[in-house]
Amino acid sequence: MPAIISKASGKIILFGEHAVVYGYPAIAVPIDTIQVKVSILPAINKEQSIIKLRNINWHDDVLFTALDENDPIRISIKNVFALINQTPPHFEMTISSSIPIAAGLGSSAALAVAITKGMSRFLGIYLSNDEINVLAYKSEEIQHGSPSGIDNSVITFGHPILYSKSKEISQIEIRNAIHIILADTGKRTLTKDVVSLVKKNLKKKPDVIKPILAEIGGLVEKATDALLYGRLKEIGNLMVRNHIALKKLGASSIELDQLVESSLINGALGAKLCGGGKGGYMVAVCEPASCERVSSGLVSDGATHIISTTIVGSKKGK
Repeated sequence: MPAIISKASGKIILFGEHAVVYGYPAIAVPIDTIQVKVSILPAINKEQSIIKLRNINWHDDVLFTALDENDPIRISIKNVFALINQTPPHFEMTISSSIPIAAGLGSSAALAVAITKGMSRFLGIYLSNDEINVLAYKSEEIQHGSPSGIDNSVITFGHPILYSKSKEISQIEIRNAIHIILADTGKRTLTKDVVSLVKKNLKKKPDVIKPILAEIGGLVEKATDALLYGRLKEIGNLMVRNHIALKKLGASSIELDQLVESSLINGALGAKLCGGGKGGYMVAVCEPASCERVSSGLVSDGATHIISTTIVGSKKGK
């Protein structure tokens, strides 16, 4: 039996972090330059299933049964097991990832999606994207408590999306290529911790926090239109406004603010924190001619890692 191989990309939220948790829309895009890869083989003549974890910094082999009950790998695999009415065969799964962990780039959702896709195919179950998305969200719930669902959705469907809890997911058409720089603060914070912080702030100061969440929702609506018509300068301006709003929510940090300011000084059209905040990455949009200067400035101003990539939309209807 040949190896089953599945992949899932990382992601960024261009607009709408935190507000999306409270029903407002958000825009997310997949980032194909960073990925999780899952390979699965039948474990012939072996008494237990083995999980092999592979990273540029470490290697580890662990028995499936040795994983904690709430381990995201075990949860994702068992979610697929629950679909069959028989004892699953032993397997050897190798997981490798280039997506930074706890950095706002969708590492946990990509892991859940890649495992769900691969394990379902290994067991002979052919799931639709909608079904994969539902199972991946169940894994995300264990990881993040009450996630919005945007990460697993954009990664499952693999194209830019406009996401809202109360509406059907819709694909966003991006008119022009968007050149982006992702810069790492080097600081790691769990998304659920920052989500909890915003929730506490909302409970303490609803008259202050509610208008900020609504403001972020309004920025998403304007950004959707700007992306459709290729108005890159407007997109950059909206990103800055989104960052300021997230800062007011308490989601930013000194390191994130410093990198956002650095990118703007060095010619970026716009920049903002990326993901939950309080650490991880920030994202900057730039013209091709200024990207190198933006990247160099970010490194000089404390970024520990840089990812350069281009977002290209479907361009349907042109």
